[in-house]
Amino acid sequence: MIPLDDVDKCYPLINERAQRFLSEQELKQYLSLPQNEVEHQLKLLLESPIAQFTIVNEVYFRARWAEVFEALQLGDELTLLEVASGDADMVPQVMARTHPDSTYITANMNKSLTTSLLQKTRGLPLHMKIIEDDAAYLEQHLPSGSVDLIVFQHAVNDIIQAILCGQAGIDTIHTDWMETLPAMIKLLQQEVASGTLEVHAMQPFITLIHTLLIFLRTDGIIAMNHYMFQLDLDWGYPVDLFENIIPLTRRWLNGIEGCEEIFIPGFDRQWWIFLQKR
Repeated sequence: MIPLDDVDKCYPLINERAQRFLSEQELKQYLSLPQNEVEHQLKLLLESPIAQFTIVNEVYFRARWAEVFEALQLGDELTLLEVASGDADMVPQVMARTHPDSTYITANMNKSLTTSLLQKTRGLPLHMKIIEDDAAYLEQHLPSGSVDLIVFQHAVNDIIQAILCGQAGIDTIHTDWMETLPAMIKLLQQEVASGTLEVHAMQPFITLIHTLLIFLRTDGIIAMNHYMFQLDLDWGYPVDLFENIIPLTRRWLNGIEGCEEIFIPGFDRQWWIFLQKR
């Protein structure tokens, strides 16, 4: 696997980042780890598919998104839209620490994941807006040009999977996402084997991006990242597809009207895409 990041660069910073981006309870959990275990967990996170959800993972990813915010020189009052957040809360957690009193919006259709996300983010100093609808229909919920930053935090694969499930008549809204995942993986296996993934998923994905650009202000950014989970691979997720979701997406979006790719030093193009609206 191509590493997510450089351990030698990240490890010397991780204690300070833990102090900044973890809650008091989380920090106690982090400080209970011996430093050699912290370094070991960080190395596993960066150099292999993720097999465990650890407090070290939380520190790394929250800090990484904070670096995105800093690199983009976003103002104090930030309006951020996260697409297909599921119940992953790392983006609102870091926003609460870097841009308190800003607005976090997520378009999230799965009912149980939305409930879990609200529980995880209860009490954060953010204006939270949960849109329980397909991101393709955001015009019913948001004014044009009202968002500064749109993020796909490990969501590109989820969007592609949801597109295929919709075409196959598989419910991803009222079901448990993890229980549905084996069926999603089977669809992906079939698409890869038949060479039809691009035929079935590329245009709906591009259409979604065009829709999202309506709500993004001029010069606003769409930021996408990805990493791999060992569980997905164990269940048969096509390895080459899973590792190369971002390069595939870049190829699909090459030359898309209305935005262009920009590059931020220190963010590997294997795992990140940044698109700026023009």
